[in-house]
Amino acid sequence: MIHSVPQRFSRVLTGLFALMVFCGMLLVDTSDLQAQLTTEHRRTLSELRRDVSRVSSLIRRKDYEEAETALSEAEDSLKQIASESGLEEDDRVFSSVQRTIEAQRRNLARATGEEMPGNAGVSFSKDVAPILSEKCVGCHDDGAAGGLRLDTFAGMRRGGRSGVLLVPGSANRSLLALKLIANPPARMPKNGTPLPQEEIETIAAWITQGAKFDGKDQNMTMSELAANSDDKKMPEITVAKPDGTETVSFTKDIAPMLVTFCHGCHSGGNPNSGFSVETFEKILIGGDSGEVLIPGNLEDSRLFRLTGGLENPRMPQGQARITRKNYEDLKAWISEGIKFDGNDPKQPLLEMVPSASDERRMQLANMTPQEFEKHRRDQADSHWRRTLSSANPASVTNDDLLVMGNVDPQRLQTVLDWAEQMRSGLKSKLALAKEPEWKGRLAIYVFKDRYDYEEFNRSIENRQATDLMFGHARVTSGYDMAYIALLDTGDIASATAPSLKWTLSKGMISAALQRDSTTRVDWLTEGAGWALADSDLRNAEFERALLTSAARAIQGVNRPADLFNAGTFSPDVTEHVGMVTVRLLMSRGTPNQLKQFSEALLLGRSIEDACKIYNTTPEDLGRAVAASLN
Repeated sequence: MIHSVPQRFSRVLTGLFALMVFCGMLLVDTSDLQAQLTTEHRRTLSELRRDVSRVSSLIRRKDYEEAETALSEAEDSLKQIASESGLEEDDRVFSSVQRTIEAQRRNLARATGEEMPGNAGVSFSKDVAPILSEKCVGCHDDGAAGGLRLDTFAGMRRGGRSGVLLVPGSANRSLLALKLIANPPARMPKNGTPLPQEEIETIAAWITQGAKFDGKDQNMTMSELAANSDDKKMPEITVAKPDGTETVSFTKDIAPMLVTFCHGCHSGGNPNSGFSVETFEKILIGGDSGEVLIPGNLEDSRLFRLTGGLENPRMPQGQARITRKNYEDLKAWISEGIKFDGNDPKQPLLEMVPSASDERRMQLANMTPQEFEKHRRDQADSHWRRTLSSANPASVTNDDLLVMGNVDPQRLQTVLDWAEQMRSGLKSKLALAKEPEWKGRLAIYVFKDRYDYEEFNRSIENRQATDLMFGHARVTSGYDMAYIALLDTGDIASATAPSLKWTLSKGMISAALQRDSTTRVDWLTEGAGWALADSDLRNAEFERALLTSAARAIQGVNRPADLFNAGTFSPDVTEHVGMVTVRLLMSRGTPNQLKQFSEALLLGRSIEDACKIYNTTPEDLGRAVAASLN
């Protein structure tokens, strides 16, 4: 009986043979032709990769004979393509399919208990690194989800917050393997498609065999390990440097286009068509079909032909299309010799190309004081239009503050006077070198009704404000935004609401802490605002309401360290838990320690690092916060 997988390979070969006869290719002496893959060859290679990966299902069903037949036919197909194209069988254009066949043969050997010739063990570089690069590094790179980095073997060996990942010799005790088969939401990849069974088995087998590292450098990235795992020597490339006559820059014109349109599909351990745009060097190496860029030769530069629609499938795939400028820049860059004006052809393009946030920070840094003041005023007007389109707010200003609101203008002047007095006092309260300043002024919005403040939260903050929220501050990187939003609750605090002056004090403290931050940490900044307010502003009954809110929320938290994770609590409860935490830290250390702790978190360091300033851990700090409320 002929089964489905072998049939696919047979049909492909038959179709290729018929096509070649029809075109008269078999009558041509290919020795005089340039060795190359046809479009049909590339399509066949793509089908082979897909079909060989399905052999794992045959192995799981114990259809070992059929699996062996399918792999043998795949190898025959590769030989036929090599013969027809004039390429050697060990050419790198076939390496992706060959690696997949080899991996499946190892899986088959393990399943049947047979020994493979040579080293039958699972290779980290050849077998495991490509899986981790494609499926795990997206979340576990320098962003380090869970404190765990999987972009290098060294990072994986260290483990993360949950502990050590690997117990060599025992997959059943290794967290890396257990996380792959756990039930959601603990299973990894988080919120993603589970790894195929054969990939899980490959990782488990590698751990069982001792979790050995067979690469050259444990600090190499997973994608580099996967790319360099073949015994074949990587092709030599020549990097041409500009001579000053070029009209197009790789770093300024070409690299941003490649990052925008190509990087998503052509990166990682298994890029589409074997072509990676992660670095300039990899771009020159090309993909499964060979080089895609020929200096000065548009006609033979496949990257140009695909992006220009001169050859199918047109790139980029889907709805995205390069612009006319992108097209002309690419055309000029290839015609001018594919020059590289960067410092290192091995440098990732993502590091070379500034992100939108990087570009925005540069724009802000280059603004004059007058331009920044106009930016702040325009932004404040925009916020009001988006929140209350029919309102025409009044405003008052001084050199440091802009106060706007739909309350009486005299009330706005009072708020301005309070805010200026508080600004002067923040230097000693927060142990600052000088009185805080905000580029372009700090905007303070005053809303007369709760509906207005809630609408601001919905329109600008994209969140729902609860009855225990009365104001908040927001200062973003580079001072792109710098404002305090307040509900006017009157001049006397009660058991159900703070006074306006108390909420303003909270906002000024929070805005001062956020001035040079790179990370938003609301529990710290808003909580510190409540905790550091002057005693003459506070109301004991209202504070009890905040403590009750915090205590009720903490009871529902399983892990003490989760108190400090973004999203654990609603915005109002986040402030209340933060108030309790900051007061605890104030009682256990000096103002300078609190300053160092705050700066560490707001500059993007982990809660683990910040807690070292108090010689504690997030778990112990969380337990102490909960105990203080009992």
